[in-house]
Amino acid sequence: MKSFVFIFFCLFLIPTAVKAQNIADKKFLIINSVMVGTTVYDIESTYLVLDRCETCYELNPIMRPFVEAGRPQLYVIQGLIDAGIIYTSYKMKKQDSKFKKIWWVLPVSVIVVHLVVGTSNMRIAIRF
Repeated sequence: MKSFVFIFFCLFLIPTAVKAQNIADKKFLIINSVMVGTTVYDIESTYLVLDRCETCYELNPIMRPFVEAGRPQLYVIQGLIDAGIIYTSYKMKKQDSKFKKIWWVLPVSVIVVHLVVGTSNMRIAIRF
């Protein structure tokens, strides 16, 4: 239960807390919320494949130990990664420099990666 509360905080309350600073507008909240959603899509599609296929395994060597540890641990790690990306995009948007205009590149690139990997996982899961 403790890990669920921590995951909930990382994934959903951080964007809300950031909103209080008036830096986070609708676009900021939507992009980062979609990023969190695609993270969940990627995680759940990964475990769907692993449940259906006995010979399948996580190809990413960095994430493999966390996938093998179980869903709660993977959600915590991915939640921390997402929280770091949200914080970084917030700091970029807050600065008065050239980074202020490209704050969205990092979360959008993570969205694309999670969508591609999650869709690949779903295609594999359909075969089994």
